[in-house]
Amino acid sequence: MPPPPRVGDVTGLVSAFLPATRSEALARLEAFLPLAADYGAARNRVVAGHENVSRLSPATRTRVLLEQEILAAVRARHAPASIEKFEQEVWWRLYWKGWLEQRPGIWTRYREALSPLRWSERARAVAAGESGIAILDHFTRELITTGYLHNHARMWWASWWIHGEGLPWQQGAHFFLQHLRDGDAASNTLSWRWVAGLHTRGKAYLVRRSNLERYVAPELLAEHPAGLEKLESIAIRDLPWEEPPAPRALEPSDPQQGPRTGIWIHDEDLSVERSPLSDLAPVALLATVPSGLWECEAYSPGKCAFLKGALADGAARASEHFGLPCPTRDTPALSEALVAWALEERLDTVVTLSPFTGPLADEIPKIGAAFADRGVRLNLVRRPEEMVVMNRATGGFFGFWEKVRERG
Repeated sequence: MPPPPRVGDVTGLVSAFLPATRSEALARLEAFLPLAADYGAARNRVVAGHENVSRLSPATRTRVLLEQEILAAVRARHAPASIEKFEQEVWWRLYWKGWLEQRPGIWTRYREALSPLRWSERARAVAAGESGIAILDHFTRELITTGYLHNHARMWWASWWIHGEGLPWQQGAHFFLQHLRDGDAASNTLSWRWVAGLHTRGKAYLVRRSNLERYVAPELLAEHPAGLEKLESIAIRDLPWEEPPAPRALEPSDPQQGPRTGIWIHDEDLSVERSPLSDLAPVALLATVPSGLWECEAYSPGKCAFLKGALADGAARASEHFGLPCPTRDTPALSEALVAWALEERLDTVVTLSPFTGPLADEIPKIGAAFADRGVRLNLVRRPEEMVVMNRATGGFFGFWEKVRERG
């Protein structure tokens, strides 16, 4: 894992408004709605403040705002033809989630490849904003300082890391995941694989000087012109292709409660009150801050603070909905803390919204075993409407898009 990068001067970098709470997310959505019809024409431009894109992805990453809520809001305001590009962008995250949920071995192989890697001096330099390409170094500082990058900037940065520098894509993907407020295992890992040429056979993404000159705001590029010539001579690096496993269908699950049921709330889904769990009658609630897990993943202080704020908001909403206190506990050892809570509350069943494939989901077998040792059942529940959508992610995005567009 890299040490905290030395980012140098960050003067003039202003953090974009990234919603952590539901009220912030709804306000951000309302502010963006008038611009949704212009999204298709404006979305590729990289401008200061990123007012041309919604910046709702941090809210959908924690589920404080659901994709269907965003889609309903834009459809109520605009004609379908005018918002197709924006709708596609909303669906991309569920597509990535569904694709990885059906092929969790891709995540496992990525983690196995990441584990033994050691950071070279060159990798450290690039991750510290010292690549020698000024605009990419600006994006590095923006990522570390704000926890956000425009999607175009993410692709350029990842392409230079992989194809320009020849550095391991797994390290670059993890570096992004450490900082991005909207970073989740599926969208981040699979996007990096796509840039590397590992997601779709024969297709990789190569950063071009002409592309930056076309889409970066002229005033921004003029402030950071040095090193662009380095982008003129790079070529795609052919990485060994591995055939992805066949997709496996996701199985439905229903919330089942016992005489004494508790609901565990985590940062993978913070809208328990708008989920299949909403009709349960729990005797206890608990929201966990998995500080030990975040430390192991080397999440940045900014990302940790963002997730803590989202967790506090989700816990407050759950408390109001169920009429129960919902403490938020810092848990250096997650399974031990959950077992202790279950014993304190004399629970026979713990119900939670199933984490998506990623670091938290990797902890579930250990948590389930710890509960079982104490006679407590762990019930993982998926949102049925999302499961239907994710089961359609069997191939490429546009095949998926046709299915969801036709069937809703």
